[in-house]
Amino acid sequence: MPGQLPLKFPLREEFTLDRFRAGLNRELIETATSNERVWIYGEARVGKTHLAQAVCGQNEGSVFLPAKAIPLDDVDLDGYGAYEQLVIDDADCWLGRRDVEEQLLALTETRLAAGLGLLMTGSDTPHNLGFSIDDLGSRLRSFQCMELRSLPDSEKRRWLVDEAGDRGLELTHDVLEYLFARVGRSQADLADVIEKLDFESLAQSRKLTIPFVREVLRL
Repeated sequence: MPGQLPLKFPLREEFTLDRFRAGLNRELIETATSNERVWIYGEARVGKTHLAQAVCGQNEGSVFLPAKAIPLDDVDLDGYGAYEQLVIDDADCWLGRRDVEEQLLALTETRLAAGLGLLMTGSDTPHNLGFSIDDLGSRLRSFQCMELRSLPDSEKRRWLVDEAGDRGLELTHDVLEYLFARVGRSQADLADVIEKLDFESLAQSRKLTIPFVREVLRL
């Protein structure tokens, strides 16, 4: 175990593998949980953070680092080299800053030499990202790179009902179909819709009905 204790970032209780909807990503999930060197990319709010935290939740020896939550000036990766599993979410946020890339390269080399896994997520494959340090780009491009694909519409419906239920909202079949016919179908768009409806439902003490949804979303 490293001598320096790392920052501890809490995992969301609901971000478990049991609650992760696999859709077209079953092979990806097997790879992500294999404790190998893996880079997962995909569109915003498709479930990368959920999967990253779920992987950590499976192993007490795991450490989760949300790159977006750590300002570039505060990045300090000393002490993370020997943990059994390390997951860096939104790792591409650290690219383009040479001193941070140097730390990331050193960390990657340490874990490679020790035969330890490293799971990273990002908005795109390393083949399409820019690096200040070529060696880091070369190392990350050697990872297994897999795209986390959006859910099919049928599973998006079930996912949206669950998202609403987690917030104490009842999303009836009629309201669900009304939404799907009128708003964007990306998971990011749908998550934004539920967040907005949740806020207004609490503020106005109203249930999710078609008139209410039409009013809030100005459809």
